[in-house]
This record gives sequence, C-alpha cells and structure tokens, in this order.
Amino acid sequence: MNREPLRVLHLEADSEDHELVRRQAVSTGLSLQFQRASNRAEFEEALKRGQIDVILADHCIPGYDGMAALESALLRLPNVPYVIVSDSIGEDRAVECVERGAAGFVHKDRLGRLPAVIREATLEAAKPAHHLEAEERFREMAEAIRDVYWVCASDTGKVLYVSPAYEGIWGRPSDSLFSANATWPESVVEEDAEAVGQARLKREGRKPYQVEYRIRRPDLSVRWILDRGFPVAAKAGSQDRMVGVAADITERKQLETELHQAQKMELVGKLAGGIAHDFNNLLTIISGYVSMLLDKDNLPPGSSEALKRVFTASRQATGLVRQLLLFSRKRTPKREVIDLNTEFESIVGMLRRLLGEAIVVDFVSATESPRVNADIGMLEQAVVNLAVNARDAMPRGGTLTVRIGVLARGSKPPFNAPVPAGEFAFISVKDTGTGIPPAILPRIFEPFYTTKDEGRGTGLGLPTVKDIAKRHDGWIDVDTEVGVGTTFRICLPMTGADTDYPADREPARDPTAGKGTILLVEDETNVREFAAAVLQQDGYTLLQAKSGDSALEVWRWHSSKIDLLLTDVVLPGDLSGPQLGSRLRADKPSLKVILTTGYSRETVEARSAEEKPQYVLNKPYTPRALLQAVHEMLA
Repeated sequence: MNREPLRVLHLEADSEDHELVRRQAVSTGLSLQFQRASNRAEFEEALKRGQIDVILADHCIPGYDGMAALESALLRLPNVPYVIVSDSIGEDRAVECVERGAAGFVHKDRLGRLPAVIREATLEAAKPAHHLEAEERFREMAEAIRDVYWVCASDTGKVLYVSPAYEGIWGRPSDSLFSANATWPESVVEEDAEAVGQARLKREGRKPYQVEYRIRRPDLSVRWILDRGFPVAAKAGSQDRMVGVAADITERKQLETELHQAQKMELVGKLAGGIAHDFNNLLTIISGYVSMLLDKDNLPPGSSEALKRVFTASRQATGLVRQLLLFSRKRTPKREVIDLNTEFESIVGMLRRLLGEAIVVDFVSATESPRVNADIGMLEQAVVNLAVNARDAMPRGGTLTVRIGVLARGSKPPFNAPVPAGEFAFISVKDTGTGIPPAILPRIFEPFYTTKDEGRGTGLGLPTVKDIAKRHDGWIDVDTEVGVGTTFRICLPMTGADTDYPADREPARDPTAGKGTILLVEDETNVREFAAAVLQQDGYTLLQAKSGDSALEVWRWHSSKIDLLLTDVVLPGDLSGPQLGSRLRADKPSLKVILTTGYSRETVEARSAEEKPQYVLNKPYTPRALLQAVHEMLA
C-alpha cells in the first residue's frame, strides 16, 4: 500500500460532485489518481480490473442500490477500504454500512474531513488488526449519534452492545441491559407488548422489522420509540446478530395528537356554531314574544312573574349560546370594561353545575368592586380550565374557592415580564386537592405537558390560562403544597372607566310611531312573523320574503317605496343577506340595510361584499332592540 499515488475509484453519477470531491481530496497534498464510475456497469467493470487502493462511493446512484455496491466491493476487493461520500444517507443506514464493512462515512456537506478519512482508511487497511480498528471506528460513530444504536443476538435477543444515547432516552444505565435475562427491547408498556412480540418473532426469523412502542422510564414518564432492526449475516464462528436504531419520537407523537385533537375540535366547533345559530332563532321567538307580553299593562301579577322568569331563562340561554360561539371560533373575542364581582358571581353558579355535588364551590367577592378591561368569555374559559384541573385534584371531593381581590400597590409578577404600571385585580381559584409535586411544578405551563392518563388530558389547559392572562397584560402565579392544595391567581390591570353598557340590556328608544316601508327577508317562518308583528304594531308597512330570490321579485314591483331592507345573513338559495343588500343598494343607493344573524359581526363582515355592513342586529333580539335599530337607520 506504499504505492504513489493512491488509486481511487469514485462511484459518483454527478460529474460536478465528482470534481468537487476530487479537488477536496487532494487539497491537503495527498497524491491521488482518480477514476470515476458513474453507474453500476462501470463500477462492476472497475472492480474486475482491480488495481484500486481506496473506493469512494455515493450511496444514491440511479438504478444501483448503495448497499448492493458495498456488498459487491467487499466481495471482489475485501481488503480495499470503502468510504461512503454521500448526502442521501441517514444515520441508521450509515451505521449499518459501517457494521457491514464500510471503512467510514463523510457527508458531502463536510468534505473537509475527506483527506483525513482517506489517509486513515488506507493506513488501517494495511494493518493486520484492520477489522478490529474498523469495529472501533464503527463504535465511535454509533456513540456520536443521538438515537440509540443497538446490537443483539438474533435468537435470544441478548443485548451485545447499546450506545450511550440509551441512558438519555430510557432514563436508566445501560449496564442493566447486559444481565443474563435482559433482552431487547425492555421497559415496554403492557399495551404495546403484542406489537413488540411480533417484532421479536421477525428478529428470531432474521427478518428486518420496524415497530413503534412506548417505554416507561424510572420517573414514570412515557416515551414513544421508533425501533428498526436489520439482520447481519453470521461470519464463521460467530452468532447471528441484529443491529438497529431506536429513535425517540415522543415529540412527533405529541404533534400528531395535537393535530388529531385540533381536527376533532374543528368538527365539534362547526357543530356548535350551527347549533348556536339555530338556537338563536328559537330564542328570538321566545324572548321576543315574552317581551311583547311583558309590555302589556293589564297582566295578572302571577302571569307577569312567570313571564319574567321565562325572559330571565332566555337571557341565560343567550349567554350559553355566546359560549358556544366562542368555542366554535365564530365569535371574535372582544374586550369591554367589566366588574369582576358581578360577572364572576354568575359564573360561579355555572361552576357548581359543572363540578358536581362532591365539590363545594364558594365565592368571595372583593370589597372594592374592581373593574378590568377584558373579554369575559376568555376569563370564563380560564377559570373553567382551572376549576376542571382542581376537580381532578380532588377525586374524593373537596372545596373550590373563587375569590376576587385587589393586589397590594406595587405588586409585580414573580418573574421578569413587562406589565403596565398601576393597580392590579386578581381572580384566584383555590382547591383542597393533592397539590403539585415540586418536580412537576416547573413544567405545568408547558404546552402538551400533562400528568393525566392518556386520553384524559391534552396538556393545553394551563398554557391556555397563561396565554389569556398575557393577552390581558397580566400574569398568572401559583402557590401549592402537596397534600394541602393549590391556588392559582390570575392578575389583571384595573381600569377606572365605567362598565360598558351590556349588549343584552334593553336600550331606550324614541317611542314615536314608525313610518316607512320595510322589506323583511327571513327564511325562519316563526322569526319572520314575530319581527313583522313587532314592526307592524309600531306603524311600519311590511313586505316579506323568505329567500334572496323571492326578495328580488318583491323588489322588482315595489322598489320605489321600500326604505329599509331587514334581512338575515344566511338565506336559502344563491344569495346571502349581505349579497342581497349590496345588489339592492346598487339599484337604490339611499336604501338602508340591517343584517340580522345568530353569528357575530366578524362573520357578517366576512360574508359582506361591502367593507362594512350598514347595521348588524344580533339574534336573539327583543322587540325594543329591533325597533331601536330600525328607528336609528330611518332617522
């Protein structure tokens, strides 16, 4: 092997890559004489001729498998070092090639290593202990990769070698694997034993396999593993072996679960949005007619009280629909100035029904009646998330206390986070549950981290609460003691502004009789008849239609006297409410338009051909709200 220059056979299909490799190989003064083989036929012919000192080979040649090239070279020229120079081979495949006899591996992105690898490979090939040295190089390579490389006996599964990455993934020392009874793989959870058993049968049959399974670490955490095994033909005097690579795919599995959960939530959200829309139509009829009856002066006292209870129930149902729309993401969260005492006193009643009789729910209001600029739907979601976690921490029952208060002046978050200056209010949720162990506490706000059994938790509850607090320029902190309980505290900046006028309260209106002609378009018969009755009773002239097409026919004959279009957003047929409004306004620019919907203003604007619709009246609406909207538009 002392001949100069060294004769190099380069298996490379790409001429530019060949030239790049050649220049890099001789860049340090190494004397080399290259011959290139661009395909299988040329490579096989060069091997037959011999007179080669080192082989450099790409692992991806069109029509020629890289492993077949290696086997052919080892068969014809077993003493010539074979170095893989490729960018199309993964770590597990490279390890397998070294195990089968390759002298080394150089990635095309790291060709600076090539001269040293060639020099070392040719020097080692001249030594009697070449195979021992090659094994050592293989071991160094295996120990440098982040996945677990392993070797075991094919028949018994006894572990012969495992790389250091095992300790990081399995969480236990590798020495435990080399006992007489240990077989690969170990620590598999019971539910995946059958799949692993099938893989072991393939191992015993000296067949390659690929299997996914879960392992349980000593700290009781569970990791997902992708394990691939490859048979290695036995040499004279040695036992059959399997080599393989085991990769930690827990993060990938979490992302797959997240995607599946998101798809499931999207379907449920669409269902919730549809239900909310239909439910708002029913509530419009219920609350509308009850409101009309309550406006009468001669109602018997007993009837009046009963009707008030029905009206109150319809208002509560409206709040429930609002939650459905938030859940379905068809209502964009919107901030308003709210009184925390007032809002959470009603929310606590909902928590009592949610948590069940085993959990006692207490509410402690603040003496100061703190006001914050917030989205009440988001805050409600945050407290519900905390309450559900608290319930799980009290499997035998306990006490949940929701408290509203004001922080001491100058209070800051327990970490370095930007918050506005001023005073802060808080919403605390305290339970008498098991508490949070210190080892887990630092990770509770990590997305997808959960200590609950599989299928019971998504690991998104507390991260969502933290995100909601952050969106409101606040923060969340926690105080816990194992065996005593946990208190979460959402801190929000206070405002001195007055509370916003609630959207569901009855607005005042001018009691003067209405004048004008209204085209009412509504496909729900009961809602259309209710709205028509209210408007006609107030003095308006009504023309009615139940679809966009029928509205166009009415418009054709009566457009000159129509002053206002009152239309639902979603209509049967090709024309939606916003499209109908745009079409009629193009014919008569002075026409006023009111859109009614069981969805949100944002949904209406998304459907509207104009930049902003004239007016949006959300369902369910009362007679007074309907008349107020019409009066404002026609004033």
